[in-house]
Amino acid sequence: MNDIILLLGSDGQEENYMETNYAKSAYRTFLFWGVCSSLGVTVSTLVDATLVGNFIGSTGLAVANIATPVFLLYLLMGITLGGGAGVLIGKKLGEADLKCANRVFGSVLSAGLITGVLFAAASLVFRSALCSLLGATPELLPQALQYLTVVFAFAPIYVVYNILSIAVRTDGAPKLAAISSAGVIVTNLSLDLLFMKVLNWGLVGASASLCIAETVGTLILLTHFWNKQALLSFHFHIPTWNEIKEYVENGFGVGSAFIFQAVVMLVFNTMLLKENSENGTFSVAVFGVIYTMSTIPGAMFDGAGAAASTVISILGGEKDWKGMLAVYHDGLRIVAAAGMIMALFFAAGAKNILIFFGLNDGPALETAAAAFRIYALSVALAGVNVVTTSFWQTIGKTRYASGLSVLRNFILMLVAGFLLIEKKGIVGLALVYVISEGVCLLLVFAIQIFGKIKDYIKEKYSFTNRVFEEYYPIGEGSMEKMSQNLEGLCDEWELDFKQSFFIHLIVEELLLNIMKFGIGETDKKYYVSVKVMDNNGECILRIRDNVNSYNPFDLRGDEVDRAVMEMIKKKAKYYEYQRKLVFNYLYVTI
Repeated sequence: MNDIILLLGSDGQEENYMETNYAKSAYRTFLFWGVCSSLGVTVSTLVDATLVGNFIGSTGLAVANIATPVFLLYLLMGITLGGGAGVLIGKKLGEADLKCANRVFGSVLSAGLITGVLFAAASLVFRSALCSLLGATPELLPQALQYLTVVFAFAPIYVVYNILSIAVRTDGAPKLAAISSAGVIVTNLSLDLLFMKVLNWGLVGASASLCIAETVGTLILLTHFWNKQALLSFHFHIPTWNEIKEYVENGFGVGSAFIFQAVVMLVFNTMLLKENSENGTFSVAVFGVIYTMSTIPGAMFDGAGAAASTVISILGGEKDWKGMLAVYHDGLRIVAAAGMIMALFFAAGAKNILIFFGLNDGPALETAAAAFRIYALSVALAGVNVVTTSFWQTIGKTRYASGLSVLRNFILMLVAGFLLIEKKGIVGLALVYVISEGVCLLLVFAIQIFGKIKDYIKEKYSFTNRVFEEYYPIGEGSMEKMSQNLEGLCDEWELDFKQSFFIHLIVEELLLNIMKFGIGETDKKYYVSVKVMDNNGECILRIRDNVNSYNPFDLRGDEVDRAVMEMIKKKAKYYEYQRKLVFNYLYVTI
């Protein structure tokens, strides 16, 4: 491979910034909105648990906790299918293969809808048996049936919502996904107060508010497909068995965490309820608080992992291994810092958090607070494990991702749980979290070092044909530097006159238009990447910039601009504008 990379800038620091920090800038944008989106579901659950605990009491909170595995199962179905397909969609978008990306999206959407409908039908028929299986005692069974009947009926909405959320983020609209989550929060809070406080519907009102809120969020996500910049189109395509298998294999590493959590919660609820009925119910309620609060750092870490997966999958399609590693390392630094801050907050406010949820039993409260402080230690460790799982899944190390997920969320949890919960109760349960995260963190370090992950990425995500890439800031002198280096490229590759002429013409005209129409009046630094790829004799030109959204093929500008762009469109074998990540992409095949 003849790989030529010329980095133009005022100094070495500028050059390094342009080579990898464009990827970091995209990641941080997706990270912000991704965390906001994940927190939407979390805050909705938190609000629901808080209001249930205060309006209905510890019994209602225990029922809501018993129902949690069902929501985790919905996440399993939605995120396994959506996440697995999302990796493929991102790679195809990175390769500029929109046809294939849309086929994947249509098939996973259909698979999610079919799965949700089948689960809803089966769960409604066997709802009594399922409630008992989830750990509902004879005393709690009537309340559990009230709560879960509504939840079972809305299974298709929950599954499709998660698939759409991933697809919309991958298609460059993480802000809309966050807005959708905000819609879920506002709707759930409003309806909780109406149904439980005003209408006195009890647990039926709590579950109905959650389900209606999820429906509102789904409708908001659907508006994305009316956006003219959307690369994906909303449609259904009956999937093949091989397609479903591929989605599951790609998404299992992240998605499996939810089904394992569901099984673990079922087992731990049963173990805690083996105490006398009063203490057992209180312990399950405390477990519910621990789990509910764990969703806050969990949402942050899941958002960081999902954002990394989205950006890295697109960069993988572009064969940008340096950008992929830069995003992963940036994600690790962010979640490590966030984890330590959250751990300190939880430890300091343990007792007040429990009281906030309506658990104010004096003697038992002290034990519960101690357990919560122990659990807080795990928060400082979990972020690296979550982001690494997403990273391994995205780069194709699905066995590593699945293995880490199984070990972290299932095997270690159950083994430690059986050893500690019976002897130490809720304190033992808290220790289980710390042991699981600590062991897995050590394993992550070992695999990253001895598994030669960097070498694997460099080999798999590098071009096999000739490629030229130039990064430089937009400003005075940029055009001259660009022309000089393109001239050298044409000589190096021995391109014919026609190819050389059009490479110069296209790049110069597009760069002028970018500078003319795309740059806003801000202090932001603007950069352009010019890449030329040898595709078996054809030259594929790709221009990527971080200016405002701007499509030069819309023929804006004066008469000369329009004439030149018309000529490019007529002479080029292929041309297209795309808005991906937070950048403009221009593709021209010569």
